[in-house]
Amino acid sequence: MKREELKKILKERVLILDGAYGTELAKRGYEDIPEKVLLESPSILKKLHEDYINSGSDVLLTCTFGANEVKLSKFGLDSEQERIVKTAVEVAKETSNRALIFGDIGPTGELPKPLGSMTFDDYFKVFERSASLLLKNGVDAIILETFTDILELKAAVFAVRELSREIFLAAHLTFDKNARTLTGTDPMNFALTFNDLDVDAIGTNCSLGPQEILPIFEEMARYSDKMLIVEPDAGSPILKNGVVTYPIGAEEFAFYVDSFWESKANIIGSCCGSDPSYTAMISKRVGKRAPIIEKGKEVFAFSSPSDMVSFDDFVIIGERINPAGRKKLQEAMKNSDLEKVMKIASDQKKAKAEALDVNFGLEQFVSTKFMSNTVNSIAYNVGMPVSLDIQSINALEETLKRYPARPLINSSRVEEKEMTLKTKLLKKYGGMLVVLAMEEGVPESFEERKKAIEKGLKIAEKNGIQFDRLIFDPIILAVGAGVSLKETLKTIEYIKEMGLKSVVGLSNVSFGMPDRSYLNAAFLSAAIFYGLNSAILNPKDEEVMRILNASLILNGKSLKMSFQSEIKESFVGLILTGDENSLLKRVDELLSSKNPLEVIDEDLKPAMDIVGDLYDRSKIFLPQLILAAQTVQKAFEKVQSLFKQKESSEKFVIATVKGDVHDIGKNIVATILKSSGYKVIDLGRNVPTEKIVQVVIEERPVMLGLSAMMTTTAPKIKETIDVLKEKKIVLPVVVGGASMNEEVAKEFGADFYAKNATDALKFLELVKKK
Repeated sequence: MKREELKKILKERVLILDGAYGTELAKRGYEDIPEKVLLESPSILKKLHEDYINSGSDVLLTCTFGANEVKLSKFGLDSEQERIVKTAVEVAKETSNRALIFGDIGPTGELPKPLGSMTFDDYFKVFERSASLLLKNGVDAIILETFTDILELKAAVFAVRELSREIFLAAHLTFDKNARTLTGTDPMNFALTFNDLDVDAIGTNCSLGPQEILPIFEEMARYSDKMLIVEPDAGSPILKNGVVTYPIGAEEFAFYVDSFWESKANIIGSCCGSDPSYTAMISKRVGKRAPIIEKGKEVFAFSSPSDMVSFDDFVIIGERINPAGRKKLQEAMKNSDLEKVMKIASDQKKAKAEALDVNFGLEQFVSTKFMSNTVNSIAYNVGMPVSLDIQSINALEETLKRYPARPLINSSRVEEKEMTLKTKLLKKYGGMLVVLAMEEGVPESFEERKKAIEKGLKIAEKNGIQFDRLIFDPIILAVGAGVSLKETLKTIEYIKEMGLKSVVGLSNVSFGMPDRSYLNAAFLSAAIFYGLNSAILNPKDEEVMRILNASLILNGKSLKMSFQSEIKESFVGLILTGDENSLLKRVDELLSSKNPLEVIDEDLKPAMDIVGDLYDRSKIFLPQLILAAQTVQKAFEKVQSLFKQKESSEKFVIATVKGDVHDIGKNIVATILKSSGYKVIDLGRNVPTEKIVQVVIEERPVMLGLSAMMTTTAPKIKETIDVLKEKKIVLPVVVGGASMNEEVAKEFGADFYAKNATDALKFLELVKKK
């Protein structure tokens, strides 16, 4: 089916998507992964499809959620990928000739660089293979479900679109109770980023029940221009009479259907813990009603995975990652010295920059790979949105394609060929564009700039770019050249009157002049009065920043404060910004007056406690937590090298239980505990109970950590704890993973339940004190 045909159907009525497969198969006695069950007994999947169809499902998902080569290889099934996909599509098609068949693609389960091992190109290759097999076997649509990172999801979208422009494509992110994905993306950021991309629908599924997922879905709907899909879980799993169950029944679940419909849902389904009875109740409640069609709210904003800046507030864009007149920085870029660039990025964030303009100077001497790595490291580790000041079209395209959220392209003149080229990149890869209020020559008058702006709007409209994706630069000419800045101020005022947004390169005003800070500050104050929305400036220039803050206050606004601007050069600040060299120098200073144990107990561990608290309060997110852990680990290693011997009581054993290959959470816990000075013995994933017990006997750790994401493998945690008790091994056990919660952990006999890595560290510290 062509995408336009399906979109026509979805404009006329809300469709019902089927429910859970993994948890429902387990409930029916099949504990292997669904793809293996499919291979060995396709009739079992056919029966489940039939049950969903008979309950009112309009859409069936193929049993291919985990059928990508990365996940299948963990079960030794990667060589069977083609047969799995072929069988899954055939079984779904045989079930019903009226249902739509959506080819289901799930994530790899691996984090992207710099957090993990996967690159954009790695993801692209994996998803291109999965999508090609689904398309070859004739699905009606492709749905990308349960993704936890926005870059991985973008790579999957681009892979599908590389193969087909005609297939209907839906893209989902999964959020936690704080309305954030694993790497920190919120629903608004997701909606705005994917408004720009060639997808037909966005949505959310898994991890949360209908009540918890509703406000997340509402926020997504508020800003989305796409069709919308929602698939909540049947609540959080609990243990009842030794069996993992879900607390929200079909009738209670269906109570929320009206609210999802009011939030513009086009497709409503259910996820983990549901069964055909949920589908029946949803179908009954929805009936034949048409969806609500409303355009999303316009927002002038760009983003990193974990932060979004809106031009509705004044936006400070740091200018210092620019090697113009700075030979050492140009040399660092030429030599792919990421550490130096990241130090400049972190310093600007501490100085209250909210986003960073990144310019690579003599681009012919800088590798495109380094450009992309730099931009993504800033976006993930520093957590700041990036303005791509890249002149080479090829380098810009490669970096733009791999950017993990919604970037700003800086910039384009209003010259037909140049702006058409930039808007085409914008249309394909997403983001916003700075449009210079000039054509080929530098304009001196307001009228020339006004004409250029009007022409720029026409070119954008012709190329399908909405005006809320454009930011206009009114052009500042150096005051030393004898020009009047009144023309620039009049242009700023005109941009404001048009309902558009403006940005200036502030340092241009004082080029070649003495007292540059005063000139920059004076012009900035006047520009804010005329309606300026943003400036690319040096946030470490105290004179400019003082005047900026005063000007905003006089205009009824103020600077936004980030917690990192408050901690500045503190011990915690050095850890959070990844400033390893400065941290090690500070440790040396401490060691001159303290013994190694005091430095660990009084400085390093308390600092990580603060970092953990910031993470718990959603002040920082996973990328910043991992960067902090990696940075402080070097300090722990330095101090621990001064000990003659490391005590066995500092050992911690961790494993993902037998049958479960999901290890992102486990790996994060291991990283955080290592960074806090513990010797972590990581047994990996899919670990048999007997091996875990044997290592515990041999290593005598202070605590054991067990993880299970799948409800089908969660009982292996209880099995391990029971074996330890049978062998009279007294050892605190902390458990975690998506299948676990406080109640299930207690029922299994665990001592602690950790909802995240910082919880695990707190419990370990508690045990050591006893």
